[in-house]
Amino acid sequence: MAVSGGSRASADGPARVGARAGEALRAALGASGPAVRRYLFGMCGDWDAAEDLAQEALLRAWRRRDSFDGRAEATTWIFAIARNHWLDRLRRARARPREEPMSTEPAAPDDRPGPPDAARRRELADAIRRALAVLPDAQREALALRESEGLTFRQIGEMLGVPTATVKSRVRYALVRLADELKPFAQELES
Repeated sequence: MAVSGGSRASADGPARVGARAGEALRAALGASGPAVRRYLFGMCGDWDAAEDLAQEALLRAWRRRDSFDGRAEATTWIFAIARNHWLDRLRRARARPREEPMSTEPAAPDDRPGPPDAARRRELADAIRRALAVLPDAQREALALRESEGLTFRQIGEMLGVPTATVKSRVRYALVRLADELKPFAQELES
């Protein structure tokens, strides 16, 4: 979805073009929410953290809506803000000591499917997390952007500042590596 930054005149005048661009950007922000969450989950591996990060990134994008100039697609611009927010969070986390919360509450009973099914699902989820964790950061990020909303290789390249061919190779190498890491689960993943 390309959103004009309001630089073209129309019969309604420049102010109306800017208002339409603002409405279109608002719609793009709303539509991008789930994709931004999935992308950030791909980066951090934690749904709760991804939800918080996505809300903060989308709010940051909304507050900076006046800086959107329409040179890139709205989705690319939004994902760039989410990516920068994620990188800022990483830098801050590395700068402070890690804190582990203590729980005084007993663990809640597990009401999930039976032990064999639940164990196998946990095992698969852990294997996927481990497989994603061993990917180089550049490959994991390109794959997360591609799979979160199906951004084009060109859009990802614009966002990351690399050629389209580089994005394609990063995604391909990531998929090959994931397939190799997840071979023990091949039958489950096919069904």
